[in-house]
Amino acid sequence: MKNKIITFEAQNENVFEVREKPIPAIKLIPKWWKNVPKYSKENKLVLDPGPNLTVKRCAPTLDALGAGYIITLWADLFVERDNSNNFRINWSVQNDVVEFWPDHQLSSFNVPPNFSKPAIKYLHGWNILTPPGWSTMFFHPVGYDDLPIRAISGIVDTDILTTAINCPFFLREDFSGIIPKGTPMVQLLPFKRETWKANYTNPGEKKSSFELEKLRTKIVDSYSSKRAKKEFN
Repeated sequence: MKNKIITFEAQNENVFEVREKPIPAIKLIPKWWKNVPKYSKENKLVLDPGPNLTVKRCAPTLDALGAGYIITLWADLFVERDNSNNFRINWSVQNDVVEFWPDHQLSSFNVPPNFSKPAIKYLHGWNILTPPGWSTMFFHPVGYDDLPIRAISGIVDTDILTTAINCPFFLREDFSGIIPKGTPMVQLLPFKRETWKANYTNPGEKKSSFELEKLRTKIVDSYSSKRAKKEFN
């Protein structure tokens, strides 16, 4: 199968030479995931009555963690707060790293718990280009719920909008200090635009029982050994 090409086009020479390029998400798997043991008991396989596998062996979770690409923070951000908990953001580089989204555009937006307005736009400097008929979904990096930022999700037809897509995020309301260069800021996943129609069936308990029995013929990797390979390079 011929590879689809997603192009990350630097908006200027400074972006290309100074800033980190978007990275395949599979290369930025969170450290906590790497530290999860494969088995829940003595880190070895036990059957009592079923295998004691942990989420580490959950293929759907790994596929989500490694899907698409991640854009990281290209320069340190220093967050300072005053006595009223208002904040300002500074950086040492010459070019702007972030800018603020006008409040009136988010007047009734549902801000995530423990985060606060205003929304901030991350100026990463890359245009994102996909083949005709393909869009890109932008979302908070999977598995990075402990970050002091929370990306706002969105879908862009990146075969049509080929200019800057500055990714908005909220800042955690109690955070002050440095958000370090290299922090995952947003995850993006290209997908083909297609029209879907829902179909509802009732196959009955017998079919479900048969399918479960087939899966149980393998103790480990019953699904992951069959799942389609996903590659993002």
